Amino acid sequence: MFNTLKKTSLAILVVSTSLFQISCDKDDTEPDKLGNWYRQGIPDFEGLPRNGAVSFVIGDKGYIGTGNSNEVPTLAYKKDMWSFTGKTWSQTADFPGTGRSNATSFVVNNKAYVGTGFDNNSLAADYGYKKDFYEYDPATNKWKQIADFPTTRRHASSFALGTKGYVGLGSVDNSTLFQDFFSYDPATNKWDVVATFTGGKRHGANAFVLGGKAYVGFGQSNSTNSTKDLYSFDPAANSWTRLEASNDNLTARAFGFTLVLNDKAYIIGGTGSSDVWQYEAGTNTWTAMTNFEGGARSSAAGFTLGNVGYFGTGLAGSTRVDDFWAFDPAATVNADDN
Repeated sequence: MFNTLKKTSLAILVVSTSLFQISCDKDDTEPDKLGNWYRQGIPDFEGLPRNGAVSFVIGDKGYIGTGNSNEVPTLAYKKDMWSFTGKTWSQTADFPGTGRSNATSFVVNNKAYVGTGFDNNSLAADYGYKKDFYEYDPATNKWKQIADFPTTRRHASSFALGTKGYVGLGSVDNSTLFQDFFSYDPATNKWDVVATFTGGKRHGANAFVLGGKAYVGFGQSNSTNSTKDLYSFDPAANSWTRLEASNDNLTARAFGFTLVLNDKAYIIGGTGSSDVWQYEAGTNTWTAMTNFEGGARSSAAGFTLGNVGYFGTGLAGSTRVDDFWAFDPAATVNADDN
């Protein structure tokens, strides 16, 4: 019996060793995820820590402003705006509307358009949910008010195609959600309804543009359920098309952020998330990248300058932060540049 047990134990050991070797060989042959996050040489955002800020790029500068901050004694809704060159921050003209969070923005013909959002004024007729919109001209560092958006809301999504901006989705409180979309033409100062988003009502969705088409997806369909579906918008056909995910591991999220670099989109974080996914429109392919090294991050801001993505501020868990990071999607992780 002893010999039988000895042989059985030896067989188990051999099998276990083989499985361990297979496992090690598999790990050794799997490539590391691409994407290096770094802070070395990148100054933190110079405004107060905040979440729900707007961000955009005009020319060779990125801009961040508005949002919620932690000012004492009460939560403050901000209207300050800041520009970033890749090395330094400079304060620019304040946003002229009320201080607010969760507004939205787009850029057409080197001018930024910022509006909607929430300013927490429960005594106002709009209960703090905004529809006013403003144009910013960096050449003069001045703002001017334009036509109001058709309805009040916060957490809207926006993008620009050609000479028009597009704004839609969003919510009033967490129970009244929208699935409409409107286009804005600066030449006529008018908003026009376009095709209804076919993915249903939601807020906190991602929006980006690749190859002359807009893409909108993710977000919350109600107060608790996040989504991971993606739709493309063709302005010529005025229609939306659902795109099936190519990767079963792609995770649902809301209130994440998108960077566009070298004709690829990078979906970053969201409530409770730090993962990063690369999207290639030509092949409709999702690829997991290196996680954001600042941890789970939602309601953040960022932009692309040249071949570098910049990302920061937002909520790290429930804490408002002012850190700012650079992202190189083609590099591998370098632990020494943080």
